[in-house]
Amino acid sequence: MLHAGIARVDITPPLPIDLVGYSRRWEAATEIRAPLTATALVLDGHQGRVAIVAADVPIIRPADADLVRIAIGTAIDAPAENVLLNVSHTHGGPHTHTGGIKIGGDQRGHSDNELAYIDYLPRQLVAAAQLATHGLTPVRVAGGAGSIDLNVNRRERNPEGRMILGWDPDGVCDRDVGVLRFDREDGSPLAIIVNYACHPVVVGPEDPAVNPDYPGPMRALLERVTGATCLFLQGAAGNVLPLEGFFDHSGPERTFGERLAVEALHVADRLEPVATDLVKEDYGSVTPISLYRHRPLDPQPHQPLVVASRVVAFPLKPIPSIEAMEAERQGYLDQLEQAAATGAGREILNPIEYHLNWADDALRQRREGGDYHEVPAFLQAIRIGDSVIAAVPGEVFSEMAVQVKERSSAATTLFAGYSNGVVSYLPTAASYPAGGYECDYAHHSYGLIEQVAPETERIVVDTCVDLIDELFG
Repeated sequence: MLHAGIARVDITPPLPIDLVGYSRRWEAATEIRAPLTATALVLDGHQGRVAIVAADVPIIRPADADLVRIAIGTAIDAPAENVLLNVSHTHGGPHTHTGGIKIGGDQRGHSDNELAYIDYLPRQLVAAAQLATHGLTPVRVAGGAGSIDLNVNRRERNPEGRMILGWDPDGVCDRDVGVLRFDREDGSPLAIIVNYACHPVVVGPEDPAVNPDYPGPMRALLERVTGATCLFLQGAAGNVLPLEGFFDHSGPERTFGERLAVEALHVADRLEPVATDLVKEDYGSVTPISLYRHRPLDPQPHQPLVVASRVVAFPLKPIPSIEAMEAERQGYLDQLEQAAATGAGREILNPIEYHLNWADDALRQRREGGDYHEVPAFLQAIRIGDSVIAAVPGEVFSEMAVQVKERSSAATTLFAGYSNGVVSYLPTAASYPAGGYECDYAHHSYGLIEQVAPETERIVVDTCVDLIDELFG
């Protein structure tokens, strides 16, 4: 029989601390509006254990995620391939690594608080999984999906023909609210997984407080109503924003999160983890009456817990020459010096410095022999009963999640981007001709010498479908 345990730990950083996600946000956070947390669900089945860990941080690099998954696997007696580590991508959280590019705050250095947090976070993620194993109890699971119109495709073409971040109401946008509900044997809910795709940027860079954005209020409301612990999995949000986002004050993120929770509750209420049979009973007084009752099946049907995974290579776009990269770096340096000479503030200088820092790092990689043309990526699918979670390490465009769900063999398919590290943005092939941040220079945020190539879409979709087919025979 399937067993499950769930636990939550605090991963709120010390203050003051720089937050990640907005280069123009240059001041360190000095306020905690709501705690950041990590929630771990550990499942135990006939073929071993699985851990699903969701954390309120913006990003974890693939190499760091690998180490954390290995440590979690060791701690709970499971292979690292059976550990899914998903980040919500909140832009109200701190940096989680020292290497590569730092986005926001002091972009050229790390404070003592940041260094302490970078050391603290992995240990807390492992602790969450360990704690979840202490409460393993028999469970049944059921999955389903609803939909809510809170998000929008963000690739807007402006009047000058440039692709910017805004609204494209005609663009593909995955609005599924995927739900997995885990009930104890007595029918009470133990845990609920909610999967939705939207950048957690309801509050913007003018709001300096540490906060989980909309996933926090979503979990809070769902937990108050059900008594279950909620685990949020970020979806394919690479080209998806809130319909209204980047507010300079708190409040809207609660409205967003609570509306999402209500839809998740509607889905969860319709689910029946315990399999039943409809039984007719005779009953009557003046006239005969037939009563119909759902009675639990005994024994309950088997609910598989199996994992399939694969390491693939994402090809990169053609790598520019060192000379071209040096010229690009000089352009950024000139911009920075000109802006500084006019007395520009850090909100102007930081975004220019962001590109300059990337150029310095990319040139260092090239000169140290880092002339690579592809990057490894760990893709994973976890079957839980008749449902599956497909996990991809990137800021995946919504179209890919839609394709995987349409081709999936599972009754319910959850698509989790931002999982097991984040390689970069993963755009669709069709989006490259129009260009824009995600296709042209999003790799600056992830320390790659060039962005992934258009072929990546096919690799992601086909691999996810192959893994799901493997799990469902």
